[in-house]
Amino acid sequence: MIYMKIEKIDIRYFQKDALDAANMDGVRHVKILPWLSIVQAQEGSYDIALGNQPGKSTGCGGFFIAPSGMQQTIVHHADPVSGRMRCRWIFLDVLINNAYSLDDLYDLPLLPNASEKLNTLFDGLFASNSIFQQYICCYQILELLLADAELKKDRCYAALKPVLEYIEKNYPFPISVSDLVQQAHISESSLYSLFKKSYGISPIAYLNRYRVSLAAEQLKSSNDTIAKIANSVGVADPFYFNKMFHKIYQTSPQNFRKVYRSQVMFSEGKSQL
Repeated sequence: MIYMKIEKIDIRYFQKDALDAANMDGVRHVKILPWLSIVQAQEGSYDIALGNQPGKSTGCGGFFIAPSGMQQTIVHHADPVSGRMRCRWIFLDVLINNAYSLDDLYDLPLLPNASEKLNTLFDGLFASNSIFQQYICCYQILELLLADAELKKDRCYAALKPVLEYIEKNYPFPISVSDLVQQAHISESSLYSLFKKSYGISPIAYLNRYRVSLAAEQLKSSNDTIAKIANSVGVADPFYFNKMFHKIYQTSPQNFRKVYRSQVMFSEGKSQL
């Protein structure tokens, strides 16, 4: 790719969150999110793999970075002494030069090199109640990460980009393999091959995991019924949604919401002591 000077960079969306949890050791999550994820294991550690690539460990206090639209396979490891896992993360949607998603142009390192500086910026971000200061911290985080970024060279991603964009815009509606084939302008077998090479799964498995990942985020923040959340991500059959969710998160949507909220309440209560 030809070098592109960054003249404008906009954070169109960001969300920060944290968790302090017990009973997380060995818990495995597989998700696909529409945002860039920057995640830190403050107590305990993560094993993280993107697509069908080999997994790596963050180590205690370490970070991992996952681009939007990429399958993340995450294994949680609690601290062997405390038995707990403390983690915090931010989601970012970043537009460059009014035209390109950051993930369209750059590959960020899975495990960032400047963990100490990144930790300091995360401290500032999570300590501040000012939206202005939070955005300042996010831009400083981006500046730090882009110093280690590389321009994309993966042609598979370029071929799949219109398919991924179609899924992102149309996931609430019925989508067939034929719909995805039309976006890519390639044969069904070629589309399947590209998805297997890039993500290790079929196009429909990718779509299902994308939908369930978005539903999981809604379960954390919304009081909507499971059926309503399922329908909002394009799964009209609640029974089928529950089956997909359990396959990916090894628990039911109801229990996922219950456990997450009890852990957040514990974390918030602990911070007030």
